[in-house]
Amino acid sequence: MSSAQVPEATTATTAESVPSSDGSGPSRRGGGSGDGLPGRLREALARPGAPTRLVLTLMLVAAALWAADAGPYINLIAQSCAIFAIASIGQSILVGGAGQIALSGGAFMAIGAFTAGILVGWGVESFPVVLLGCAFVGWLVGIVSGLPGLRFKGLYLLLSSLALQFIVTSLTRQYQAEYHPAGLVLPPLQIGSWDLSYGTNLYWTLIVILLVIYAATALVERTGVGLAWRALKESEVAAAMSGVDVVRWKLYAFAASGAVTAIAGCLFAYWVGRADYESYTLTLTITLVTMIFIGGVGSRLGAILGAVVISVLPYVLQNQVSVWMQNAGISFDWYLSNVNTVNAGLFSLLFLLVILFEPDGLEGILRKIESGIRSLLRRSSSTSKEAAR
Repeated sequence: MSSAQVPEATTATTAESVPSSDGSGPSRRGGGSGDGLPGRLREALARPGAPTRLVLTLMLVAAALWAADAGPYINLIAQSCAIFAIASIGQSILVGGAGQIALSGGAFMAIGAFTAGILVGWGVESFPVVLLGCAFVGWLVGIVSGLPGLRFKGLYLLLSSLALQFIVTSLTRQYQAEYHPAGLVLPPLQIGSWDLSYGTNLYWTLIVILLVIYAATALVERTGVGLAWRALKESEVAAAMSGVDVVRWKLYAFAASGAVTAIAGCLFAYWVGRADYESYTLTLTITLVTMIFIGGVGSRLGAILGAVVISVLPYVLQNQVSVWMQNAGISFDWYLSNVNTVNAGLFSLLFLLVILFEPDGLEGILRKIESGIRSLLRRSSSTSKEAAR
């Protein structure tokens, strides 16, 4: 046996067989099978933030299952939540994952929507092909949009991304006015003989796409790519000194974000039945940024939570709050007649409040609650031990 193998064997023996403190024989350590699933589960939940993620996951899964059978109206709202959750994840890759500031989410959704309309106009009928085509175009435009980020940072990068938003809005408006004044019409969503264009069929299709994108993003962020993005987020100078190829991984972050957000734009166009430039303005971009900050800028679950909250809020204001105020004798007509303007102002106000008072968003609030409960349990445990003595 070589000398290099001796520490391994010694370590394995020590980890698997250690005399117990009561002298009854060897006991298992090092995460052996004696702990079982409950032990590993307790160990996982003992990590800071794990209970919060578990609670968020269960809440979102319960809400998704409830929305599937809650009626056509609730199901329609849930479909919009799924689409914007995909867009929010796309923006979270760039802003929360790589730490790059951008205001171009609406532009990439427009790119996905108009790419889908153009491909359908060219005779491409297969939905998976159209979806992959939109992702590819979003990837390419994402790389191009990331080029200014190689020279600019902070406010200048923000302005360059804002320029992309205005450029895409102008190009799509001119294209639509010249070739499709009523917008690019898309056919009902079908895969083979399956009609997925409405109801629960469409809802579960969107949920499946959301889960695939979520899982793919999670896997990528667990690889060296995710480590490089986190290094860029902390400090580009330190990342470069550590050997990270800043240019390469920064462009990949823009490309991945653009591809995912373009997929959301494609799905949105299929959802409404057409691609119209008026749906992808700066207001939508601000809404997407608000979503990721409301939920939690550094978390995929937070991005989904923010998308759900911001997507549902207008319906709650329009259908529930208005009824409550009318029953109280307060007129709510000013909101109903200026829905889009008031919603844009409300989202901007929420964004400012989150930045000022809770930068980690709703997930950050839940983490603080978790931390408070842990502290309370520790104090209670210490008090019980002292009383037992």
